[in-house]
Amino acid sequence: MPSPTPDSAAAMTEALRRHIHDIRGHLSPAMLRADSLALSKDERIRAAAHDIIAALEATTKELSAMRRLLPARQP
Repeated sequence: MPSPTPDSAAAMTEALRRHIHDIRGHLSPAMLRADSLALSKDERIRAAAHDIIAALEATTKELSAMRRLLPARQP
């Protein structure tokens, strides 16, 4: 299989950056809602909110790790 050309590799890298950024954006409303639910008086709702927050934080941590694997942007 031939190696991707530098232009196509750069385009792929930028596409991945955009996808990572977009995914994080999609997760933001869920995090805001979970933060709100974490303030509930109901212990079960608070516990569920904390589980959701932990999952979202783990996901954003993985996305950050993926972004760090991408080459630095060229000027």
